[in-house]
This record gives sequence, structure tokens and C-alpha cells, in this order.
Amino acid sequence: MGALAIGPVFWALMALASAAAAAYGLYFLQRPPSFVRALVKTAFMGAAAGALVSAGAPFPLVAAIAFSAIGDLFLAFKSKWTLPLGILAFLLAQLTYVVIFTAIWFFSGDNSPLLPRYIAMGAVIATAVVFLIWMAPKLGWMALGVVPYAIAITGMGVAAMWLPWAGWPAMLGAVLFLVSDFVLAAELFRLPADAPVRRVTAPIVWWTYVAAQALIIWGVITLIQAGG
Repeated sequence: MGALAIGPVFWALMALASAAAAAYGLYFLQRPPSFVRALVKTAFMGAAAGALVSAGAPFPLVAAIAFSAIGDLFLAFKSKWTLPLGILAFLLAQLTYVVIFTAIWFFSGDNSPLLPRYIAMGAVIATAVVFLIWMAPKLGWMALGVVPYAIAITGMGVAAMWLPWAGWPAMLGAVLFLVSDFVLAAELFRLPADAPVRRVTAPIVWWTYVAAQALIIWGVITLIQAGG
């Protein structure tokens, strides 16, 4: 894995991604679905994917971000037919992250100290299991997509705990991704449509997601640059 060629194009596209994330979170988040709203939401990860391509990032990292952008596009419309497609896109993103994190761990040989990793893995798995049990009565046929996705994102969280410690931003990002998706799942399947708490949960979902993706990119890039 060679060092990335991070230059002006990379930073310009990352600035665009940041602007799109801010515009969506501060304005479009509470607006009704529209083409412009979906475009702004998708631009966050879309621009980040372009930035990584410009820097010569490994294909799996670009693919994970691109899958995320596609997932954002489908989920932006809040319709029953786009929801499964959004879940599928993010399922592919999570599986790709699992491959990335596992490959980094395997080739780095960095697996100590072990106890904190075991504790973190146990916490991730236990939280996911409890959350799935809580969600189960409300899932219906959507369990066919939600359960595999829950397994995939849990696997992503577990794999992240085995990254070299220099990649701590990606570890934190994985935890925030779990938080974002757990709150989103509660919104989709447990909370009434008129629940007042949605005014709080929606910003939590978005900003933890933005932080998660940014931290994962930061952590993985740090490890790539360190590995040269």
C-alpha cells in the first residue's frame, strides 16, 4: 500500500464534502424530501469519494465511500421502495469496511495490548444483540434486510477494534457509525411518526454519521501513510 498523493484537488473536494454535510445538517435535514435535498446529502460522500480517487486511495476505501453515497441517495427520499436499496448499499459499505480493517490488521501484525480490544469487541457485540432483540417485534419482513445489515455493521465495529492504535480515529468512527445507525433504526421502526423526540434524533443520526465517516477516512489514511 503506497502513500497517497494528497494535493489541492483532494482538499478542494473534501471542502465540498464538508460544505454539503453542513448544508444538509443545518438546513435540509428538517426539510421535506426533494431532488435538491437528495443531491446535497449525496454530495457529502460523493465528493469524498472523488477526493480519495484524486489521491490514489486503494479501491476498497473508494468503494466503501461510494456505496455510502449511493445509500445516502436512496435514504434521502424516505420512501418504502428506496429504503431496502439504501440498506443494501450501506450493507455493501459495511462489508467493504470489514475487508479494509481486517486487511490492515493482518498486514500490520499489530494486535497488542489485547484486553482493551476484547472489552471493546464484547461491548459492540452485546449492544448490537440487545438492540436487535428490542427491534425484533417491529421489523416484520424488513428483518430480511435489517438483520444482515446489523450483523455487517457489528462485524465492522469488531474489525475496527483490531486496527493498529495509530488508526484510533477509525475505531472511534466505527463506534459513532453504530450509534448513528442504531438511532436511525429506532426512528424507522420504533418511534411514532409524530414523536417529539424526532427533533433530536434526526440531528444525532446525521452528525454522528458525518463524524463517523470523516474519522474512518482519517484513520485509514493515517495508517496508509504510516505504512507508506
